[in-house]
Amino acid sequence: MADTLGFASGQALPRATLGRRGITAVDVIAFVLVAGVLLFTGYPLLTMIVTAFSGEHGFDLSVWSETFAGRGLAEATRNTVIVLVACVTLSVPIATFFAWLNERTDAHMGALSTFLPIVPLLLPPTALAIGWLFLGDPNAGFIAGLTRWALAPLGVPRSAITFGIYSWPGLIFVYLLFLVPHAYIIIAAGFRSLDPSLEEAARMSGKSRLQCLFGVSIPAIKPAIGSAALLTAIATVELYSIPAIVATPAQILVLPTYIQRLLHGQFPPATNQAVVLGLLMALAIGAVWLVQRRVAVHSQYARIGGMGVRANRISMGRMRTPARIVMFAYLAATSVLPILALLVVSLQRYWTPIVDWKNLSIAKFVDAVVQPQSRDAIVNSTILGVAAGTIAVLIAGTLAIYAADAGGRRERWIGLATKLPATMSTLVLAIGMLVAFGGPPFRLGGTLAILLICHVISRLPTASIAAESSVAQIGSQLVEASRVNGSSKARTFRRILLPLTAPGLAAGWALIFAVIVGDLTAAAMLAGPSNTVIGYRIQNIYDFGTYSDLAALGVVIAVVSGIAVGLVLRFVRPRYSGG
Repeated sequence: MADTLGFASGQALPRATLGRRGITAVDVIAFVLVAGVLLFTGYPLLTMIVTAFSGEHGFDLSVWSETFAGRGLAEATRNTVIVLVACVTLSVPIATFFAWLNERTDAHMGALSTFLPIVPLLLPPTALAIGWLFLGDPNAGFIAGLTRWALAPLGVPRSAITFGIYSWPGLIFVYLLFLVPHAYIIIAAGFRSLDPSLEEAARMSGKSRLQCLFGVSIPAIKPAIGSAALLTAIATVELYSIPAIVATPAQILVLPTYIQRLLHGQFPPATNQAVVLGLLMALAIGAVWLVQRRVAVHSQYARIGGMGVRANRISMGRMRTPARIVMFAYLAATSVLPILALLVVSLQRYWTPIVDWKNLSIAKFVDAVVQPQSRDAIVNSTILGVAAGTIAVLIAGTLAIYAADAGGRRERWIGLATKLPATMSTLVLAIGMLVAFGGPPFRLGGTLAILLICHVISRLPTASIAAESSVAQIGSQLVEASRVNGSSKARTFRRILLPLTAPGLAAGWALIFAVIVGDLTAAAMLAGPSNTVIGYRIQNIYDFGTYSDLAALGVVIAVVSGIAVGLVLRFVRPRYSGG
């Protein structure tokens, strides 16, 4: 049936089908790219390894004992594991369900349901967390204030109304707002890349909608789901801004805030201990990646075939309207509300749950655009987002396609090279970049170049995961047809493989751009007055407590990110995919 439907189920890209007559230009390009990735990743990593195992008199392990004896480390590790398990367990199924509704069923609501799941990506994580701080603060939050106002006529005391975002449920909830779109955008790209014929055949054989989902659709995109799980795990471990804003007031210590405390919460900074923890996190993430890759290699899943296909959506019948209501209610509650909170606060002079509609003003927006520091931060972050996102997806796409064709050891080593940055926290990687490239002989400290290098390297795993997921969906028929037609490896890569992986690469670019624009972690280490970016500016505003300025800047960035991401996801779609 797979061949009849235009699929090559469980088959990989054909090995050595693009011509192996000596070293080609593609081989040289792949070698240069891998060498560059290893240089800019390995040099900082090597610096950290030397730091972790050396002291004043050579080889020394005392920093390891000091690290393990650190006060609060066991608590931070335990809490991080809890957050990681909860976030991955919840975010991937939620993202899969909404991606299936939007991409494979007639519950799809056009551009609205495509756009809403990724709205949290358009906000910097710091602004997203503060948006829910505005909503869920037990004293001044809009939810608590509105509830008290509504229940006051009934005689309910104000002290009886409490909505605390500073709690375990609140922390997990805000994490999910950030993580679900990350998983959604990868899984949705996998659904869009599938020929719908298998689903149609399953429906014709009497399968129910849920049987079609769990028995056909989900198994067909196992690479995308595994990639999404890996991506959310990495993002959970390395994220600093959300736990800094939500977990710290709730007295929930996690590893990112623990490491930040080592670097900035004491003098002198315990840099060596932070490096040791970074190396241990690197080993843990690397082990997770190896497990995910082994599962993907031994899985059977459907791929894009060579026959023309058309995306026919599964009819939800009477369940279409309830599905739309649930989907829209969830997405509105998790995406629209924080943006509205940011918008309302940005129009106020000071944050207050009681809105004086007569005194609202756009002065904060004018300041965000006109004020030199904010304007420069917006421009620099946008440039970095576009440049780093483009460079990362081009490198990842080229290497993923080359590795799939090469197979064997080369495929494994290229995969390891592109995932190597994921084995380090962005915070620790930024420190390594500063130590390795900030001073002589490179002297890149205080420049946009060091931020660009850090963003490209730190976001390369995201681009690589998206690219590998897309390549895994490509069957052998198209490449074999190109070989029979006499096309060279370069021509097949340019005319067939790269266009077919474009949707997945676009998804990766969107993720990278949105994260870079609002990045706080790398900015805290590498940005300053001479190379100010949004994350640096947001941190300064947050430290001074001018929430309305922060809210206005968050809205401006949401608009910039929304335009860029929306255009990419709108125009870079498979030719066989329906609207």
